[in-house]
Amino acid sequence: MRLNVLPFTPCRSLAVFALLVSSAFAAGAEPKKVTYEDDVLPIFRDNCLKCHNPDKLKGDLDLTSFSSVIKGGGSGTTLNAGDPDGSQLFKSVIHADEPTMPPNAKLNDRDIAVIRRWIEGGLLQGIGSKALAANKPAVDLSLKSVSIGRPEGPPPMPVGLAIDPFVRATHGSALAAVANSPWAPVVALAAARQIVVYNTNDLEFIGVLPFTEGFPCDLKFSRNGKLLLASGGRGGKSGAVVVWDITTGERIITIGDQFDSVLAADISADQQWIALGGPDRVLKIYRTSDGSLEHRLKKHTEWVTAVEFSPDGKYLATGDRNGGLVLWEAESGHELFSLPGHKGAITAVTWRSDSAMVLSASEDGTLKLWKSGDGSALRSITAHAGGALSARFTTDGRVVSCGRDNKVQIWDTTGKNLVTLPFSGDLPNRVTFSDDGKKVIGSDWKGRTFVWDAKSGKALGELEANPPTLTERVQLGAQRLTTLQSEVTKTAAARAALEIDANVAQVTLEQTKKTIADTKTKIAAKEAELKTLTAPPAGAPAEGNTKQQITEARAALKALQTKIADLQKELPNVTKLAAAAKKKAEDAKAGAEEATAKLAAAKTSLAHWQTVQKTAKAAATNGKVSSR
Repeated sequence: MRLNVLPFTPCRSLAVFALLVSSAFAAGAEPKKVTYEDDVLPIFRDNCLKCHNPDKLKGDLDLTSFSSVIKGGGSGTTLNAGDPDGSQLFKSVIHADEPTMPPNAKLNDRDIAVIRRWIEGGLLQGIGSKALAANKPAVDLSLKSVSIGRPEGPPPMPVGLAIDPFVRATHGSALAAVANSPWAPVVALAAARQIVVYNTNDLEFIGVLPFTEGFPCDLKFSRNGKLLLASGGRGGKSGAVVVWDITTGERIITIGDQFDSVLAADISADQQWIALGGPDRVLKIYRTSDGSLEHRLKKHTEWVTAVEFSPDGKYLATGDRNGGLVLWEAESGHELFSLPGHKGAITAVTWRSDSAMVLSASEDGTLKLWKSGDGSALRSITAHAGGALSARFTTDGRVVSCGRDNKVQIWDTTGKNLVTLPFSGDLPNRVTFSDDGKKVIGSDWKGRTFVWDAKSGKALGELEANPPTLTERVQLGAQRLTTLQSEVTKTAAARAALEIDANVAQVTLEQTKKTIADTKTKIAAKEAELKTLTAPPAGAPAEGNTKQQITEARAALKALQTKIADLQKELPNVTKLAAAAKKKAEDAKAGAEEATAKLAAAKTSLAHWQTVQKTAKAAATNGKVSSR
């Protein structure tokens, strides 16, 4: 008996398998459910478990149990229920993406089809298991177009954030990140297991966003200001990226599922991509549409410490702990330029608003400016002795930075130091601008967060990164009101006393000036009298009494001249004292007005939080607590 054997091709083999399946459907038979235990594990056992087992975790991926397969590997979750083409494991199996599995030869088409059906069927563990839901975001994050400038409509402000902190730390600690909204007066602080949000106009607390994944390491607002991204996790255990709608406080998507903390991340301008990096030294780019891993880029030789997309969405800049700095094409993941020059870890990357320039900060103490179009070096600023720890562009092109020299400074792109802000805290570690560029917000190693006027350098206040509970806030507000009332009384009394001193000094100055003027008049009169006495009519003999008058007049003139010399010598001191007294009075007036303004603001704030507290108590049964 002779057998006719058709030549083997992958497409033909897969087609035959599909034909058998369709024949079973046509015959009315219910197709067998593909499960991990009955169908997929045997394939893994024959082809994959040599490298992917608990003793040899290649790619940190263990395929020996259902739970470990679902958990994924070093690049995060490798399976997306219902979507094989969006699953990293399947793309590796069909050799459509790196790393390929198995590395030397593809599985046969039948095994590939089994794995595809298993994913499409919802990743069943066994016959009686329930299919897993697809891991897709609650809303479509992608934008139809990218707006470079200010978006239309009102700025996106937070509403409905939790008032009570998720955790109440016993002591302050360094903030890993501080981020400002590009278009709204909102700043976010990466505190312990939560994001604390403030209004930069009045420095009033807005609310918190719980970060249950662990400790946040990086914060970024989307380019339109509507989304807030936080990355972080638990070192050596887990990591992820979380995105909230800042206007509602709703958690939109969680991406990554890493085995270590995510040190840096950002969302692209069109909101289609999230890039992240961390200790595994791999840059990963995920789709926001389904959470799938699109690119896994191995370029960095150390921990990835900085990640940021350009405002126009075309580029992605990343830095690492070895000083490596790379510019990528955002959508394709193609490496454009390696930017050499830094001798220490990259601590920050930040883009100018036109996307033509990117700045990098490094532990080598420099800030370096690069041209995005060709990767050329534009300028190197020796900014902070010992190391630059943070840097940020504002919309008008200024840069704020801080470093190990305990300085917080504002620069222009020529390298000119515009302002050095007064800093009295511990080592400054994070800085940013407010949305309008008029304020600078910076934190120190103990978690204190300061606010300055960016033009004058004046300290405007502090933000509490470890906020009190609502009850504590009301109590503290009442105590602050009492303190401020006392301050208003004190400053008003000081103002009154100093205004009296200023008035006395001014009267003294005016009297001195009048005395000088009067003395000048007397001198002029005495000089005229002396002239008359010393120049009698021609031929008239000098009388004895005239000589006496001349002598007396000369003595009087000399006394007047001595007096005016003393007065003119004294005048600068009197003028200086009057000016100093006036300045003290003006400062006291400003201090009193500032104290009065603070008291008014404290009254408004206390009234607001008392109202919130009443609302919270009234809504305690359903847990609906609203923020401002």
